[in-house]
Amino acid sequence: MKHLKQFEMYVELQMSENKYELGMIVVHPARPKWGPGKVVRVEYDKVHVIWRDLPEQEAKKIVSSVVPLTLAPIQHDPILDNLPPLVEEDGTLKLPAERLTVKQAVEQFRAIFPQGFNDPKYLGNSDYGERTYKWAAHELFVATLGNGQLRDLIATDTAEAVVRVERCVGRVNLLYPTEAAALRDAMKDGDAARNFLSTLADLLDTDRPNEELFAPYAKAVIDLPAERGRVATWPVATIMPYLAQPNRHMFLKPTITEKAASVLAFNLNYQPTPNWLTYSSLLRMSEVYRDKLQDLVPRDMIDVQSFFWITCGGYDSIQ
Repeated sequence: MKHLKQFEMYVELQMSENKYELGMIVVHPARPKWGPGKVVRVEYDKVHVIWRDLPEQEAKKIVSSVVPLTLAPIQHDPILDNLPPLVEEDGTLKLPAERLTVKQAVEQFRAIFPQGFNDPKYLGNSDYGERTYKWAAHELFVATLGNGQLRDLIATDTAEAVVRVERCVGRVNLLYPTEAAALRDAMKDGDAARNFLSTLADLLDTDRPNEELFAPYAKAVIDLPAERGRVATWPVATIMPYLAQPNRHMFLKPTITEKAASVLAFNLNYQPTPNWLTYSSLLRMSEVYRDKLQDLVPRDMIDVQSFFWITCGGYDSIQ
C-alpha cells in the first residue's frame, strides 16, 4: 500500500511538472534539421513527436527530462496541422504509410524535371508532357465558355453549352473512357445538364470556393443520370472547375490523389462520393504545397497537380 501511494505521488508530480500537451509544436534543441515537431502523445516524461522534416513514419520518443524540448514560437504548421490519423503498433504511434518530406518530394520531382515547372520535358506540347495540353483545354474554355458565355448559353442554348463542355473535356486525357462516355450520356438529359451547368457557373462565379456553392454542384453531379457507366465520380466532378479556373480549382483522381496525400502525410478526408469536406481538404493540401514549392515556381494548380502525380509515382508508370 505504501509503495502504491509513493507511485501515485510520483505520477502526480510528473504530470504536474510536465509542460507538454497534445498538439503542441516543439523544437529539438540539438536537431534543427528535423524542423518543428508535433506532440502526439505524452507519457510522464516521454514525449512522442512527429517531426516535419524527418523522413520517418514513426513518432520519436523523447525523454524530456534528458532532452527538454522547446516550445516553437509559432504554434501552427501547415504540414503538421494536417497530418492524417495516426495508427498504433506495439505501443508506437506512426503515420499510416511511409512518407516523403517536402525536400525529398522536390528532389524526386527535379530528378525527372531538372528545371522544375519550366523544364521543356515538363511543359511538353499537344502530344507529350504535363502542362501544355492542359493549358490548351483551359484556353478553349475561356474562348468558348468564359466571360459570361456559359450563363448566356444556359439561358438560350443548353445543347450548345453541352457541346462546348464536351470539347474541353475531350482536349485532355484526365477522364477514363468509361467516365467520359457516362458524362456524354448523362448530358443528353436536358434538365440534368441544365442543373449541372447552372451550379457549375455558380461555383465559378465565386472568388473563393465554399461549401454553399460546392455542395449544390456536387449534388448536381450525383444526380446526373447514369445508364452505361458511373458518372458521379471525383474526376467528373472536378474536371470542369479545374480546366475553367486552374488558379483556384483542383482535379481529383482518386487513386493518384489518395496516394499523394498518403505519401505526403496529409489528411485528405477522402470519401468516394463528391462532397465538400474532401474537396476543401484537397484545396487546402494544394494551397499548402503551392506555397511550399516556390523554388519550383508553380503557376497554378496544373503545376501542383502534376507535382502530386510525380510524387506518388504516377509518371513512372508511363515511362
